[in-house]
Amino acid sequence: MIKRIVVLIIYIIPFLGLTNSVKPNEVLKDTTDRAYFVQMMNKIAYPVIKSLSEDKLKEKMPVEKAINPYGGREQVTYLEAFGRTLVGIAPWLELGPDATEEGKLREEYIQLCVKAIDNATNPSAKDYMNFTEGGQPLVDAAFLAEALIRAPHQLWDNLTAETQQNVLRELKKTRTISPPYMNWLLFSATVEAALLKFGGEADMMRMEYALFKHDEWYLGDGMYGDGPDFHWDYYNSYVIQPMILDVLLVLEEKKEELKYWRYKNKFIDRANVFIERAQRYAAIQERLISPEGTFPPIGRSLAYRCGAFQLLSQVALMQKLPKNINPAQVRSALLAVIKNQMEAPGTFDENGWLQIGFYGKQKEIAEPYISTGSLYLCSTAFLVLGLPQQTPFWAAPSANWTQKNIWSGKEAKIDHAYSGNYHKNEDNWETVTDSSSFLSKKEFNKHWNYFYPWGTDHNGTARMYKSNVSLNDGVLELKAERTSKNEGKSKSSPHLEIKYKSGAIHAKHKIVVNKAYPEYEVKGEFKAPTSSGTWPAFWLTAVDGWPPETDILEFKGDDVNWQNTFLTPQNVTTIKKKIPDASKEWHTYTAKLKRVDNTHTTITYFIDGKQTGVHYTDFTDKPLWLIINLQMEGSSGNANGLEQASYFSKNVTIKRISAK
Repeated sequence: MIKRIVVLIIYIIPFLGLTNSVKPNEVLKDTTDRAYFVQMMNKIAYPVIKSLSEDKLKEKMPVEKAINPYGGREQVTYLEAFGRTLVGIAPWLELGPDATEEGKLREEYIQLCVKAIDNATNPSAKDYMNFTEGGQPLVDAAFLAEALIRAPHQLWDNLTAETQQNVLRELKKTRTISPPYMNWLLFSATVEAALLKFGGEADMMRMEYALFKHDEWYLGDGMYGDGPDFHWDYYNSYVIQPMILDVLLVLEEKKEELKYWRYKNKFIDRANVFIERAQRYAAIQERLISPEGTFPPIGRSLAYRCGAFQLLSQVALMQKLPKNINPAQVRSALLAVIKNQMEAPGTFDENGWLQIGFYGKQKEIAEPYISTGSLYLCSTAFLVLGLPQQTPFWAAPSANWTQKNIWSGKEAKIDHAYSGNYHKNEDNWETVTDSSSFLSKKEFNKHWNYFYPWGTDHNGTARMYKSNVSLNDGVLELKAERTSKNEGKSKSSPHLEIKYKSGAIHAKHKIVVNKAYPEYEVKGEFKAPTSSGTWPAFWLTAVDGWPPETDILEFKGDDVNWQNTFLTPQNVTTIKKKIPDASKEWHTYTAKLKRVDNTHTTITYFIDGKQTGVHYTDFTDKPLWLIINLQMEGSSGNANGLEQASYFSKNVTIKRISAK
């Protein structure tokens, strides 16, 4: 009982002083793995973020140093603490507020972090930070920049225009710091990536040089040298691979502006090479975790503790773990590591600040550059909190990680080095509905029916008609047009007044993920209207009752696509992606459904071949209709008298894999 009380006190203390409605005991009601991650993340981050938001970080944070420290640690340690804390919690912040206790805590953190950024970059603030003196500010300006890249909506967009300009000014100041010929090149590259993303321009050569040199320093099997030499340490995870991935992410986002960039082919079109290397290194990291949740104390900067697994956490966050790694086994492995290290006596001082050590307080393990602020890189193990609850990482049952399986005599999977054929697709897909189904009326009638499966009406102001469905050279057009007569109200809830005639079709083949057919792929190319009041969709919904439902394409009166998974009317997870040219250019929307067990199926969503997310569902053995329709108004707003709109589709396919 005494041990339990102590543990509760450890977790409650960081919540005290929160200014809104978050209550510690309510947060602690949740005993899931995710709740533990949130509570421990909060324990680490709260003293830094809260103090800086009050402009009191320099006043409150102790400065513990190595036994033989470099000079000037007081000038750099505060930016270290802030940048490193923020870069770890940023993906969690980016989920945004919601009505849950975690969502309320997240809302409070967003507000605190916005204030903290302002104080860190405001020359009038007491906590105004050093971005120029010495070499170290380049490192932690890069972590701050990376945090903004990881949470652009909840951090950058919530800053005032003045603070945004302050941030850009301070980041640019670091250009006076010349990085050593090693992983530090990526600090300059990451700063420039943030300047490109948020300021619209950057010194491209700083990014090019860092990426080319690291490509040159690639040693094989997922690992880079730290400069020309190999270092057996965790810098591939502390810095190298994560910053490469985030720089490449910004370049991908800016590919339209960079379409004439000299190195577009290598670093945008062929960025998958760097991602595959990261996937292999993530697989190695997962195998480094012992059955007890320990890992080898090898190399420099061991005082960063569980931050050694940033790359594993980041690849899990990207939902791009190698196929033979179950996300739940990564969750279980990271949980074991975090518990081992962060609960060790002496990890925190009496006021909740981190102390130097690998396991507890071990000042002798620190290099001369280590001080209190350095230690907060451990927050990067928590990147996975940026995944919503309804993903395999959080929703699937706990699972043994590789070493735990092997050392208990259970399944021991073969491990192979990475090669260029790492992700060679050996699956044999059977085509159920091929891309020719819109080529002729005859082919159309083989594969498709008119209307919704339940009739002509649904939840908007449009009624479906055959006459509003047409085929032309393999392209399906659904046309919505204002009615010229009173057609009454929709027969479906919420029974809106019918104002439009439109079109809908549904596939004759019912999609059922089961033992016989454990995988399905549903894909199509679309030009979707995005005007206010237009509501195009490409979706799967239950044959028997509702839900389940999954929306592969859904625009609601603007250029944001919604990919939704409904487990219940209240339990819905959404991936939103802005597609500015959705109505003018063809884009490909895909869902891959894969059976996990007798109840659960994962759904992986893609847009234009790029994975957007993975949801964990209870869809196994539940028949689903595939529907393409153009509804009007309802959830898409007022059409404001819009006379007509068209929704175009081509190359729609349904494929499946049979059990072997």
